[in-house]
Amino acid sequence: MKKLFYLLFVMCTVVFTACSSDDDNKSEIPQLNFEKSNYTLASKTVDIKLIADAPAAGTISVPVSFSGAATETTDFTASANAFTFKAGETEAVITLTRVEGSAGDENKTLTVNLGNAPAGYNIGVMSYTTVTLLSKNGVIMSFEDEKGILTLTTSYSAALTSMSGSTYKATDDLSLNVEVDPSSTAVEGVHFDFVDGKKYVTIAKGKNKGTVSLKFLKKEKGKDKLVLRLSDRDGFAYGNNPAITITIQGACNLEGTWAFKEVSNFSYWKDNMGISSTDMTNFPTGTSADQITFTGNSYTEYTFTPELSGSLKDYFGSTIRKVKFKVEEVKELWEQSYIEMHSIPINVSVYTFPNINGKFSSTQLDIREAEVSFRSITVDGKEILECTIDDYIPTDFLAEAWEGNFQYWEETPPMLSNPLRIHFTRVE
Repeated sequence: MKKLFYLLFVMCTVVFTACSSDDDNKSEIPQLNFEKSNYTLASKTVDIKLIADAPAAGTISVPVSFSGAATETTDFTASANAFTFKAGETEAVITLTRVEGSAGDENKTLTVNLGNAPAGYNIGVMSYTTVTLLSKNGVIMSFEDEKGILTLTTSYSAALTSMSGSTYKATDDLSLNVEVDPSSTAVEGVHFDFVDGKKYVTIAKGKNKGTVSLKFLKKEKGKDKLVLRLSDRDGFAYGNNPAITITIQGACNLEGTWAFKEVSNFSYWKDNMGISSTDMTNFPTGTSADQITFTGNSYTEYTFTPELSGSLKDYFGSTIRKVKFKVEEVKELWEQSYIEMHSIPINVSVYTFPNINGKFSSTQLDIREAEVSFRSITVDGKEILECTIDDYIPTDFLAEAWEGNFQYWEETPPMLSNPLRIHFTRVE
């Protein structure tokens, strides 16, 4: 009897050990899982992603099947009926495309199922994913820009459109949550923060767009990339820009010597504003010999040294003086979007300059303190210091337009909506 119990004990132990060994080996085999449990398809495309725990040794394929109320070729098309991994890859994508005109009055649901796993892999717990095909009443959300820059405090816009591509106005106040994408190198709380802790885009009732705002904390080499992504939201699909890539810049750095390049909005004035030839005769110009220098240890104050012989001397003069940072604010850039009849908001650093000739004239003087704005941009791969001059009264140029139109706008600075935009290049 004792031998019988002993044999049974040994057999159970062997079976248990074998099962445990099988389970352990199974858990060590790399798995295949969908990246997300659900996706949304609006009027264009959506990428369905499959993730492998380990890179493929060679090309492998994982078949898929589709089921649900949405049907292939009628409601959508698929770029492939299998996920394909090439050697060394851990991600594979199938793109679903909405069939034009297929959106009806109700949402449709599609389930994407994984087939058998290839040799060396197991199917994980995320073996299927659902795709909601939005009805014609669906809403598309998207950042307005693909890229952006964080200066001191900057806001980034997201907008809503309908499935037809027209503007969608929110029926109630709503918020679109925002996430920091793992591809970011900048760290929240170290390099940047959300203003007032608001990690969402607020869109007011009756409006179609809103903003999320960030404030600059620290610039660190190699840690200046921030990717913000709109979070999934029921009934909403992604547009062209589900994410925005932001470069952490901080305050505009004026330090250095800068040479005149051009009046960048000269053509805007000449071709689009209906300005007379007389008004353009003495329009500001210069050469690379016209230079300005800023020296200082902080963006809050610089010593300004002008070396100007061209018409910019009629505004800035020739005296060396201290200039002080006043505020960072948003101004309107009209010249790059004139045809569309709407402006582009830009962040500029506003400085107060003493001893400015408010007449911008070689013959008439109005020496006073004025506000001059700057921002750093890149044009054709080169660093540009853009100077916005709007605190002046036209005298030697644009005088007729001033008498006929501008002076009645009663804006401060006087040429706020009609500035000069001067580009300078850094002198190495």
